[in-house]
Amino acid sequence: MFSILVLLVPVFVYFGLGMLVRRAGLAERQHGDFLLRFVFFVTLPLLILISVPNISFTAEKALLPIFNIAVNSACLLFALLWTRQQKFDRRTTGTILVNTAILNNSFMFPFILAVYGPAGFADAILFDFGNAIMMATCVYALAFKYSDEASSRWTMLIRILKAPLVWSLLLSISVSLSGLQLPTALISVITPLAQMSGPLILIALGIFFTLKLANLSLALRVAGIRLGIGLLVGLFLAKVLGLEGTTYSVIVLCSAAPIGFNALTYSSLAKLDVDLSASAVSVSILAGLFYIPLLILLLGT
Repeated sequence: MFSILVLLVPVFVYFGLGMLVRRAGLAERQHGDFLLRFVFFVTLPLLILISVPNISFTAEKALLPIFNIAVNSACLLFALLWTRQQKFDRRTTGTILVNTAILNNSFMFPFILAVYGPAGFADAILFDFGNAIMMATCVYALAFKYSDEASSRWTMLIRILKAPLVWSLLLSISVSLSGLQLPTALISVITPLAQMSGPLILIALGIFFTLKLANLSLALRVAGIRLGIGLLVGLFLAKVLGLEGTTYSVIVLCSAAPIGFNALTYSSLAKLDVDLSASAVSVSILAGLFYIPLLILLLGT
């Protein structure tokens, strides 16, 4: 248990560093935006490129994206039933559904990398592929179903398909299945950049973090659906399907991930309740800083 806590120390140090530089006036929200864009377009694709080719692909690995879709769908169904029972207005209902249907694997990557290494990260990336598929289709459509804004149904799908994460994943899988090896010189160049992913994500989250929350009571319940139902469904699937070892731990942890940042993006695009969405995202991330390490300790025992 102590060894796991030691591994998690950098996670809190980097997050605290982000908060510190924001409080000291050395960074503002746009700097956090830049860091996340840099991670999304540069360091994470490189990390995928050096991690995924080392996977031994099995039927179990191929099912990981489907596990993610199942977890997200369960959270979405629970939220839909709850919003109907509560009789929320259309705009609030749409915001709740969008926020419960997207998980934040970017938040999980530093924890996964710190404790489970490249093998765990590769599982998390494959799991997150299902999240990307659902975001590009079901969740995007839902956001605009509850909105008065007009939008092409293919806009977000095209954006996802252009994402470097998707192409780096496809390239990495192709390299792995073909048995090819990346050139040693290339690996030596991209590895240092790739290893910056975890620290940069956490510093950016620290810069973004705020305790100025709107509609806290409802935000807590929305976050509770995402975290609680996600965890229960992830545990159920991992047990029923007989997952073991690192894959078991990663799937359980990622199923309980906080609300994804794209929920806030979708809420803004569709003119839903952005304040509620921002509060729900912040609450879930704050909770994740405490319960994710606890879950890692429990899984480690």
